[in-house]
Amino acid sequence: MKISDLRKMSSKDLRAKLLENSESLQKYRFQKSIQQLEDYKVIKEVKKENAKILTILSQLDDMEESNG
Repeated sequence: MKISDLRKMSSKDLRAKLLENSESLQKYRFQKSIQQLEDYKVIKEVKKENAKILTILSQLDDMEESNG
């Protein structure tokens, strides 16, 4: 998902997406361990998306603190 699309989402939606990605990441890691995962790039992509979401959430928290 692009960063511009993530920035349009609400904080609540971002947290839900982060939870969903974390569950998917756990599933992909399990599949990798039993050698059922064919495309290993998926793990890297999910981790990058999680990092983007965490960055945006951090920025939103900082903006809320500075505003009041």
